[in-house]
Amino acid sequence: MILRNFNELIGVAKVRGRRTVAVARAEEESVLEGLRMAWEDELVEPVLVGDGRRIEALVGRLGLPPGWRVVHAAGDDCDAARRAVQVLRDGEAELLMKGQMQTSTLFKAVLEHSQGLPKNGILSHIAFVEIASYPKLFGATDGGLTVQPSFEQKVRIVRNAAQAFHRLGYRRPKIGLLSYVERVKEGDPETMDWRRIVEMAQGGAFGDVVVEGPLAMDLCLSLEAKRVKRVDSEVAANVDVIVAPNITACNASTKALILQGGSGAGVVVGASAPIVALSRGDAPKTRLCSIAAAIAMLPERRSDAC
Repeated sequence: MILRNFNELIGVAKVRGRRTVAVARAEEESVLEGLRMAWEDELVEPVLVGDGRRIEALVGRLGLPPGWRVVHAAGDDCDAARRAVQVLRDGEAELLMKGQMQTSTLFKAVLEHSQGLPKNGILSHIAFVEIASYPKLFGATDGGLTVQPSFEQKVRIVRNAAQAFHRLGYRRPKIGLLSYVERVKEGDPETMDWRRIVEMAQGGAFGDVVVEGPLAMDLCLSLEAKRVKRVDSEVAANVDVIVAPNITACNASTKALILQGGSGAGVVVGASAPIVALSRGDAPKTRLCSIAAAIAMLPERRSDAC
């Protein structure tokens, strides 16, 4: 499978069927508008966690469906985050979404040893980007959680990316390891880490994937750069997901592409459930696409036996 744009991603999510999302501190207009769009596209059944009176007032003012479930959290943001996580732990939701609270507050509840969500080694953020100059949707990681990953953390970020794209339906995802050069430089930890990870991928450490690097950004996304530099590569100009060496490289490059007319979304992976954790300024359409990406990573429901 190759997803060319967000419309196709939303189509994959629709195949998964309507899923339940627990929203921590849901009393914010752009959060509810994003949920409205996802509900109208038959993607979600929301569980709204937070100040019950404020949520119900907003639901009424915005003309949202009256049947959405509200879980009242009388305490502070920490209480709302814990209650939203508990909704998932109780099996009453399949994905988690951040509302009007700090990201760190939500992830403190997610990572709580006894009452959080089980995780697979490390949590990492995958941004999904659609730009006119590239023929398909691509991911970039990790621009949101691990600031300066160690080698072991880079390995886990690559593994999370491979697993996420397999769940999206990609048979053999193409992963590019981002750097400032295309050759390994002896004594340079960044490019040497990438060489080790490529060797691990060739040995099957990440399943059925193609991993190449180091690759500069132009080689990841530009067929012209590949032609001019005469690079023989399966991943260059054909990347499905870019793994950056640190949070700044990933965050800055993806935001620059989006600010130049691209579209974006994001999902946190590595926990037992996908997590939608966007900034407060993100538009409802970004929230819709992020919800769709999270749902598309869930397994399809099995039909009841006849």
